[in-house]
Amino acid sequence: MTALIAREGSCPLLVGRTSRIGSDWAFCSFRLPTSMPIPLAVISPVDVELATWAFTGMKAPAHQPTCLLLVRPRSAAAATAIANGTELVLRTHFRDIAIATGPAEGASHLSSGERAVAARAVLSSIADANVAALADPITLLLPDLHFLPEPTKGLDLTISNDTGSSCTLSGVDVPNFILFESDVGTRCARVAAARLTFSPNPLMDLDLEPVWGPETFPPARAILIGHRRFRAVRVPKIAA
Repeated sequence: MTALIAREGSCPLLVGRTSRIGSDWAFCSFRLPTSMPIPLAVISPVDVELATWAFTGMKAPAHQPTCLLLVRPRSAAAATAIANGTELVLRTHFRDIAIATGPAEGASHLSSGERAVAARAVLSSIADANVAALADPITLLLPDLHFLPEPTKGLDLTISNDTGSSCTLSGVDVPNFILFESDVGTRCARVAAARLTFSPNPLMDLDLEPVWGPETFPPARAILIGHRRFRAVRVPKIAA
């Protein structure tokens, strides 16, 4: 998939592959050089945002580590460059590298392992500034996290009303966002307020604000997101 090409100039040229993720995003994948460069920013084309990145294949038998970049073009010119194929110049902790990509493909060529790694990277990067824009990548990649274990005890989430505007969660670790999954799709809600009770058992009453997605009442599963981590919780039943 990826090769190193000798070239004149200040940075090496790698060969990569681009996959469309929804209407505004793309994953660029390329084989990692031995220097293991940590991505910092896209510096060319201009107006391309690096949202997050991940390494995968580090422990595979073939040992062909790959870097996945989630990028978002912020102008029509940048979107055209990503769609048609371009030379993506990436600033890293070690040196700048250039990645030659062909026309963007669909995401179907990504392996299940790559999709799971990408989903983890996307969920870990969610913040107030990008949660609305990440709707497409989250919705498309979330099915690849169905292996996330739900706790057998200690973490239950109960929807408090049929509008989904509040819920009760066991514990005291307040999330920033909650993803609700059901047969009709995925809904993202922001935690607007939290009221904590510590006795006899720690509980949180959470007020929720919708961010995107259809109504998912009752949800089949919920994922708590915050502090650059995420976890699945049980949704045992709806409160009467």
